[in-house]
Amino acid sequence: MTASILDGEESRMLVTLRVSYGNADACAAKLAEMNRRLSEADGFRGLDVIRRDGGLGADFFVLARFDDMASLERWKASPERAALLGEIEAFAIEDVSRQQAAGSNIWFEPIGTLPSTPTPPPLWKRWATSMLAVYPALVVLVWAFKPVTRQLPEILGLFIVAGVLTGLTTAFIAPYLTRLLQPWLLRK
Repeated sequence: MTASILDGEESRMLVTLRVSYGNADACAAKLAEMNRRLSEADGFRGLDVIRRDGGLGADFFVLARFDDMASLERWKASPERAALLGEIEAFAIEDVSRQQAAGSNIWFEPIGTLPSTPTPPPLWKRWATSMLAVYPALVVLVWAFKPVTRQLPEILGLFIVAGVLTGLTTAFIAPYLTRLLQPWLLRK
């Protein structure tokens, strides 16, 4: 890319949104569909998408580039844009940020909503999720290991059960429950 972009009349629209991990691939597919449809629009230059997974969801930074402000405004006013962007923004689990820039102004204002540090769910929801992750597994492990731990000192038997429980909870149970319960955990 050359420095001529600084002198051009190119207009851009930046849209940022955070979606749940469960909807991230569907959102990416909708963005690819929007790019295909936009490639036929007058004055369209390109659609740049950055996806960042982390925190409580996948962040998408979408930059639509047009030849000039008139082309961008025509696209913004089109029913097709409203439908496509509406489907994409429906995946958002937080407020969607939209900004425009034109001409030699290639800078956007800092985005306040993304990538923000996610607010953790309330303590009682985290406690309930942890209890759901630990208690059933603990009951099953104590019962399953009883033939082995019965012959050991109690403190050693508990250590073995705690070691297996910690591994299972950290690697499998807690991540699975967090994804499964994400809509409930994020609901205010």
